[in-house]
Amino acid sequence: MQQTHSQESNANVLITTGERSIRRVLVSVFHKEGLEILANAFIKVGTEVVSTGSTASKLAELGVNVTEVSTVTGFPESLDGRVKTLDPHIHAGILADMNNADHVKQLENLNIKPFDAVVVNLYPFVDTVMSGADNDAIIEKIDIGGPSMIRAAAKNHKSVAVITDPKDYQLLADRVSSGKGFSLEEREYLAAKAFEHTASYDAAISQWTQKACPKPESLNAKDVENESKNAESVLLPAEYTRTWHLEHELRYGENPHQQAGLYVDPLHNGGLAQAELLGGKPMSYNNYVDADAAWRAVWDFAPQIAVAVCKHNNPCGLAIGETAAVAHKKAHACDPVSAYGGVIAANTTVTLEMAESVRPIFTEVIVAPDYEPEALELLRTKKKNLRILKVATPPVLDLQVHPIDGGALVQSADKIDAFGDNPENWTLVSGDPADVDTLRDLQFAWRSLRCVKSNAILLAHDNATVGIGMGQVNRVDSCHLAVERANTLADGVERAKGAVAASDAFFPFADGPQILIEAGVSAIVQPGGSIRDEEVFEAARKAGVTMYVTGTRHFFH
Repeated sequence: MQQTHSQESNANVLITTGERSIRRVLVSVFHKEGLEILANAFIKVGTEVVSTGSTASKLAELGVNVTEVSTVTGFPESLDGRVKTLDPHIHAGILADMNNADHVKQLENLNIKPFDAVVVNLYPFVDTVMSGADNDAIIEKIDIGGPSMIRAAAKNHKSVAVITDPKDYQLLADRVSSGKGFSLEEREYLAAKAFEHTASYDAAISQWTQKACPKPESLNAKDVENESKNAESVLLPAEYTRTWHLEHELRYGENPHQQAGLYVDPLHNGGLAQAELLGGKPMSYNNYVDADAAWRAVWDFAPQIAVAVCKHNNPCGLAIGETAAVAHKKAHACDPVSAYGGVIAANTTVTLEMAESVRPIFTEVIVAPDYEPEALELLRTKKKNLRILKVATPPVLDLQVHPIDGGALVQSADKIDAFGDNPENWTLVSGDPADVDTLRDLQFAWRSLRCVKSNAILLAHDNATVGIGMGQVNRVDSCHLAVERANTLADGVERAKGAVAASDAFFPFADGPQILIEAGVSAIVQPGGSIRDEEVFEAARKAGVTMYVTGTRHFFH
């Protein structure tokens, strides 16, 4: 329903909750781009505009007749600009419910005019953090007045339209020019966007302060029995507050009927989500999932050169090599069948030699920290559909978030940094101590397991995977699968014989290790911890196979 107005002194009274013409606007923005769109509309209809310092100057340059906030408040901007709009003459004008006759009367008595629209964008807190500025400079970019005005206008959306997105400037200009203003439903939508904007802004501040302002020792609780072990934890705070910004929508999700988008962490730069696409088609949802798995896998071996080939969030080959090309050939050889349509990741510059190795293989994505110019040219010209990603920094993921119905599970990221990940801390429970080469392969196999879906069994030789059993619902099937892949994907060569084996969790029975022993593995590493450990150890001892226990597991569901 179209609203009607009655003029009582200076009050623009809203009789209904329908459209409300925009006669008086408050504008206070840090980023000035696009203000000319608003200025033209304000000038056209003679809108009364109230504004702050630099915004007022910009609007005046554009020909707008501007009233400074300090003129309205009767108080100068002070404390180096920290106090400008924090004044009842501003906030009463924003918060007055123009459906409430008492509010209208109070404004008249206080000689305060209401605002019909508020246009605000905030200090660049995130940009300041990412610039490497010191803490004092960052704190100065925590906006106070801006969020207060936004939240006030959003709360009072029945009377006020709030604009926080410069993309909405043209919309506001059109409604100013038409004299119609916004409908209630439109003001509600703009208010929702505004609350989302301030929530995201505060979430970024919270995320930064959790690291920049940790709990000091002086405040540590003395009575630890009465406090949760994770109370006020940096990794597990009482309120898990984060924000991600939509970078772009994806064609679809895991399947064509699912919607999907790529969101980025504004306080992180250079990760896989911010990867530079140097060639090929846009990334899909599944491309990102597989690329992330491969990218994390290769950095488990840094500073050694490593290459991973992943498919469906699992490695089908992983290897260390003297060069990127050697590492790729070894990784691909593990399972050439599954490598078809996979994702390749390298933790070093992709050389021309490696690019030549990749060229004949159908590959969806290749991801690396850099590319030799000749390698990039070859991949771009000879594999036009190949998605070529350049990622500036190694993975820095500290937390993993898994949504569940009604909530989320949060855990620290699984990394190769536990006590049992160091071979020096392994316990020999069967056979002779491994020689240098065997121990090297055992360590490689153990590190490789981190990126394999459970139940995981991995066979390795010469710093390369030769058979992987993953994602099975029992460990016996994973053992069979690892051996089968090792022995059937290399032109009849029984690669399981003489290889080493690793298991991501303990063997509940001796049947799993027995399959590996019968296939000819020379050594096994596993976490231990089963109630039948002695049966498992005895099977290895009986066969004369070296077995180590780590005391650490690496489940990956």
